[in-house]
Amino acid sequence: MSSKPLLSFCIPSYNRLVRVRELVLSLLSRPDPDIEVIVLDNGSTDGTFDALNQITDPRFRLAANPVNKGALFNMVNVFSYASGEYVVYSTDQDCTHIDRLDEFKTFLRAYPSVSCGFCEFRVPGAGQHRVFTRGYDAISAIAYKGRHPTGYFFRNKDLRKVALNERLADFNVVDLFPLEFAFAEVCLMGDGAIYDGGLFSPNNGEDVVKHKSSTTNGASKSAFFAPAVRLKLALSYSRHAEKLALPASDSSKLGVKIFFAELGAATIGYRTVMGNERLCIHYRMTPRRIGRLEMLAVGASFTLRYFSVRFAWEPVAAIGFLGSLLSYLGHKLAGRLDHT
Repeated sequence: MSSKPLLSFCIPSYNRLVRVRELVLSLLSRPDPDIEVIVLDNGSTDGTFDALNQITDPRFRLAANPVNKGALFNMVNVFSYASGEYVVYSTDQDCTHIDRLDEFKTFLRAYPSVSCGFCEFRVPGAGQHRVFTRGYDAISAIAYKGRHPTGYFFRNKDLRKVALNERLADFNVVDLFPLEFAFAEVCLMGDGAIYDGGLFSPNNGEDVVKHKSSTTNGASKSAFFAPAVRLKLALSYSRHAEKLALPASDSSKLGVKIFFAELGAATIGYRTVMGNERLCIHYRMTPRRIGRLEMLAVGASFTLRYFSVRFAWEPVAAIGFLGSLLSYLGHKLAGRLDHT
């Protein structure tokens, strides 16, 4: 490729030969010089590398780890092969609607202040794209969400400043969510965006049931949706957020939002996953119903553990955070009353 493309689609892959090949060929099916497609194969044993290596399109770049180095390694390193102005993350199983690609390119060119964001999965309506001012507004809207990462995008030069594969590759800290931390830092460099153009859709079909997850064992307490992991992320997100260059008031508000978001993921989110038969099969576990009492117990344990770990021997800080929590709840309640 003689000139830098606008978009680099970055796809880490492991043992998903058919799906990843379909995805790559779909992206390359348009004669579009503004894109490149990158796959970092993580030591697949199903012939993925050999099959992809037969693709001769100059817009395609294939790299490989000699052995499986883990999902986190592949996720943070795939970007290092990208040359595009923007990098776009995709798992190797989701769908990109290439007929909507021109609209996304138009959006990026129309908003040069945007440094990062994510694409909504839902079918587009009126195209209500949202742009958030750099700093607290962008971080609050974009970062620390723990979403399915397909459709995450970053300005390449800004993401490189984060040094993702050097600073955010400790599984004990970031789990499988390094891009959430990267979002927060990149949102200090430029505006954040939520793109509502229906460019991507997750794979919710039969393949989810047939193809078991290679990264998550739902029967383990280390599964990303397990309450213990959501607690770990709440603490990691909070510690990371405290170090951002934000005013104290914004930092406090951000910490409260992180707490409530992860508390919800550990309770309501966990119940939703456990009640979804397809997801349970995909994650190698038996579905079960989680009642209100169990949810309350999980929520209480989460809250007590969060306070004891984050504010150990710091009663003043704990009281200050509790005050922020109550203020946040008060504003939420007032807002609901105003709409009744």
